[in-house]
Amino acid sequence: MKYSTLLFYIVFSVAIELSLSINCYQCSGSDPTQPFQCNEWLSSDIDIKPESCDHVYGAKYCVKHVGRFEGGIGAKRFCSSLDLGNYCHYVKQPGDQLFYRTCLHTCTGDGCNSAYHSKPFSLVLLALIGGVIAMNLT
Repeated sequence: MKYSTLLFYIVFSVAIELSLSINCYQCSGSDPTQPFQCNEWLSSDIDIKPESCDHVYGAKYCVKHVGRFEGGIGAKRFCSSLDLGNYCHYVKQPGDQLFYRTCLHTCTGDGCNSAYHSKPFSLVLLALIGGVIAMNLT
């Protein structure tokens, strides 16, 4: 009985995560229609809001890419079905005289790519499992 309850909570938690559509900030610093809206840090005076990622098949992650990309320097936020990781490195393109810091941050949760955050679902799932185990041991 103890393990069936634990299994139920695990399956239920995974089903909820898979059934919910994620909403992410989606913008590019190189977008001429929204100048200054997509910076490294989204301040309270921006007009963009998290949008549904339904257009990306299997989207489970929000991504914030800051630094050198698409031939320019800036920020880009988008939805992804892949965990692209969390890292920074320095890039020098042919013809550049300087190295540019480029960072990629992947997260889960609605609107989590406004700034860098860790993945909260894993911590919630671990706490839930620990609570169920503790309840069944007493």
